[in-house]
Amino acid sequence: MPGKRAQMSRGKGHVPVRTCVSCGAKRSKKEMLRFVLSQDKRLLRDDSGHEAGRGAYACRVSSCIDALMNRKRVETAFKVPRVERKKAG
Repeated sequence: MPGKRAQMSRGKGHVPVRTCVSCGAKRSKKEMLRFVLSQDKRLLRDDSGHEAGRGAYACRVSSCIDALMNRKRVETAFKVPRVERKKAG
């Protein structure tokens, strides 16, 4: 009998789930916004989902995005002491 991990990684029904760093909600990857930390320590929105580096996800709800820009949650998610925030526009 295969383990749970083997079952989850196979099949057409697999949906990647990510956790919002602001509110902790778990949603499908497509429902979330991905943020990456650039080499110069700037927080950037990754619309392609393929930027290099560690990614952090947030809900598309404005309150989660605002919380991400105003709190220390980013520093915790990226394991860095200070991050310069830049809103993508």
